[in-house]
Amino acid sequence: MTLPDLDSFRACLQPGDRVVLCTHRHPDPDGLGALVALQHLLREAFEVESDLVLEGRIRRAENIAMRELLEITALPKGGVDPSRYTGIFVVDAQPGFTHTNPPGALNVLGVIDHHELADEKSECKAPSFCWVDPNYGATSTMLYDLLRAFDVELDIRAATALFCGVRYDTNDLARDATPQDAEAYFQLQKMADRRLVAHIDQPELSRGYFREMADAIESCQCYGPLLLTLMGEVPSPEMVAEVADWFVRLRGKQWSLAGGACDNRYQVSVRTDMPGADAYPALRYIVGAEGSCGGHGRMAGGQIPLTGLSVEEVQALVRRRALEVFGEVDTEGEPLARRENRPQAS
Repeated sequence: MTLPDLDSFRACLQPGDRVVLCTHRHPDPDGLGALVALQHLLREAFEVESDLVLEGRIRRAENIAMRELLEITALPKGGVDPSRYTGIFVVDAQPGFTHTNPPGALNVLGVIDHHELADEKSECKAPSFCWVDPNYGATSTMLYDLLRAFDVELDIRAATALFCGVRYDTNDLARDATPQDAEAYFQLQKMADRRLVAHIDQPELSRGYFREMADAIESCQCYGPLLLTLMGEVPSPEMVAEVADWFVRLRGKQWSLAGGACDNRYQVSVRTDMPGADAYPALRYIVGAEGSCGGHGRMAGGQIPLTGLSVEEVQALVRRRALEVFGEVDTEGEPLARRENRPQAS
């Protein structure tokens, strides 16, 4: 893990420039944290102003709270006037990833990301600055290191945003965290607004949230070490990821795969708590040639377009391949929430 060529970063920028900052569709805390920190770095170190573009709905309660409490404002994707900007920076994603679509008509000046290229067909083609390092557990940690390299002090807002990014992407350092992530986590924790962090961590939840989780429990089937939760329509891809995160905690199970249909795609998330396991190869096999995916370590995510295939056909495909991967083809699924007959109250 080494810092990139800082001169190539400087070469992207001139005082008075204005740039667009973006991340993947349906931004998560790591993407949001990296955006806030990069905006702070550009303003303080280079006198460059920037506007954020956030694509896709943010529906997970923690992510909504983070955006609202940190007052993260953004332009609609269609509201970008190319004549006002010199280019784009992409964080926590890479141009060409299926879930990443920067506004057109602008050059990509820089990319900062901790994900591998994996099987995506595009390459990192930033003309001046491209820092992709999968040895980091969070892109927010990379921004923390970049801010230190340029000797820029964090304000409380940027520190809080980065802390949320590191803690959520590494599950409070329990998932795929590196020594760099740990250093960033503990230093940022000292600088962050703890009141806001607490509100982001424990947001209010709607009745709809509990209905969706009840549907997920009803859909879940147990196959050996695997929990397989194939849902129908879901409100957002974040719901699929949250279900996978939640169910992997079940005692005695080591893998959780969740799926749900949203935005004409069948979204799939895989999580594992098996030491040394890598979720990406399993998901790569499951989505097959029909879909695309990415990930590393204990988490992976992907999608299969619902063009030419129904939701039921994709569910059957995902189920069959998942059982093949985990050697459970001959196993009969057991409902997670098997209801026992209970005597009626008199």
